[in-house]
Amino acid sequence: MAVIWTVEDEETISILLVKIIKSMGHESVHCVDADELNRQMKTSLPDLMLLDLMLRGKDGYQILVDWKKDPRTRNIPVIILSARSTERDKVKGLDLGAEDYVTKPFSVSELKARINTALRRIVPASQKLEAGALVLEPDERQAFVDGEAVSLTTQEFQLLHYLARHPGQLVTRAQLLTDVWGYQSETDTSRTVDYHIRSLRKKLGDEASNPRFIETVHGSGYRLLTGE
Repeated sequence: MAVIWTVEDEETISILLVKIIKSMGHESVHCVDADELNRQMKTSLPDLMLLDLMLRGKDGYQILVDWKKDPRTRNIPVIILSARSTERDKVKGLDLGAEDYVTKPFSVSELKARINTALRRIVPASQKLEAGALVLEPDERQAFVDGEAVSLTTQEFQLLHYLARHPGQLVTRAQLLTDVWGYQSETDTSRTVDYHIRSLRKKLGDEASNPRFIETVHGSGYRLLTGE
């Protein structure tokens, strides 16, 4: 199950979107404008957002620009739903980082297909993740090694969760700085990433010289071993 947010100020369409999302087995959260969206972001984040362009106050293009600038949300896909159907509007939305662009009126089957396509490209933030003996349960913010709970700080869990969502892949220090800690710059003289990796390894019972979970890729970053 994914968590899908909608930002739409037309009541009829809002009700329809919520019904469509729930009929697909996903959780729906609805916002009418940018202000309500910002309030919702203080407590949670979605796996996918459906965004109207013509909204009260800040329009959809402005919301999309802010969404893609924010390290917390830049990797969360956005599907634009809009009555604006010109090629110029579509190109602008896609250039600003939208995953897809669906024009109104839309068919229910088409929208479901577009949502499914977008979700196949991501790992839902709430999905249970496993890498060998390591298990993460994001909804409960819990980590387990060999079935035993591991107590992690919020930042340690966010770091481990980010690595777990990219299993077996090299994740650079620059990626971690911008996507986990929200740094505007990719340089960090305080070595934030390395400090937290050391702390994380200690709690996981891992060793840099003989890694079970987190492998150092010298000069580049880190990789979460999948245990395969």
